Amino acid sequence: MQRFRLAIGFLILLILVVSVGWLALIGVRGFTGYISTIPKELGAPIIAAAATVFVATLTVVLGKYFERKKELDALYRDKKTEVYDEFLKKFFEVYFSSGENVGEHDLILFFQDFSRKLVLWGGPDVIEAFVAWKDHLAKGLPDAKSIFLTEDFLLAVRKDLRHTNKGIRRGLFARMFIQNSALFLAMSAKNPNLKLEDMAAIEKLLASAETTKEAPPST
Repeated sequence: MQRFRLAIGFLILLILVVSVGWLALIGVRGFTGYISTIPKELGAPIIAAAATVFVATLTVVLGKYFERKKELDALYRDKKTEVYDEFLKKFFEVYFSSGENVGEHDLILFFQDFSRKLVLWGGPDVIEAFVAWKDHLAKGLPDAKSIFLTEDFLLAVRKDLRHTNKGIRRGLFARMFIQNSALFLAMSAKNPNLKLEDMAAIEKLLASAETTKEAPPST
């Protein structure tokens, strides 16, 4: 979507420049014919004045075009930010509450509403990442891939808002929101199909072993 808008903007600019150039060429030819009929001492000042007017007009026209384009870009970015922020607020609310405080029907309606807004305002990378993430979650098998697809979606959102993702290492979502992220990343590297319930079971065993280790010896 972003590339499409840029292509349309470039095409409009190209048409504008060509049109102005064509009109300028016609004007120059007519003006040259007119100048050739008047004395040289009057021709030079007239040419200089005409050139000044032409350059000033072209500068104003192009300035207005780029100013308007900048305003539209800001409008799109503000709207995108609003849509994405609304979604992320709900997403993190559900994530940190494990879905206990959100009804299934309300969640379905929320996703439907976000899908509509995504079609209107979302960039192509965000839409593709969202669909891949949603389709995988619909399988009902929370695993390592679901975590990484969540990360792909979040990074696509950042990119669509023109933030750079350079320097962000793989595993962002896990490192930010999974308690034992180092263990998760190590296990998922060995087993890309790692199920989150298996991860939780191992965490529980490790916690139990740590508790036993720290417990004072019985007398």
